[in-house]
Amino acid sequence: MALPALPPWDDSRVTDADESVVISHNWDELRRFMWDYVGIVRTNKRLDRAAHRIALLQAEIQEFYAHFHVTRDLLELRNLVQVADLIVKSAQMRRESRGLHYSRDYPELAAPAAPTILVPPAP
Repeated sequence: MALPALPPWDDSRVTDADESVVISHNWDELRRFMWDYVGIVRTNKRLDRAAHRIALLQAEIQEFYAHFHVTRDLLELRNLVQVADLIVKSAQMRRESRGLHYSRDYPELAAPAAPTILVPPAP
């Protein structure tokens, strides 16, 4: 099936971001809460908090896309947030402690070990 043609990118209604500090702050925030909530020792509550923060960051990134020129830093932040989202979703699906990651909610190993596979939602 052929993909539909996309219109050319129109950046006539966006401006340069005056405050690149927002992107820098969001990057630091992502790094900190991933370390604190999704690190080696995990709980369902921490994973839920991380998922909530990721959703907020995704909304802020969408707002930046709508109002400001796209920059390398913004693209990097977007990509980091997407990877963080996949990590959290995968961790939420796993109901065991395995390898380096220990879940206080699921301290035992599942037998047999099985990979966590994330499947995109149906269109």
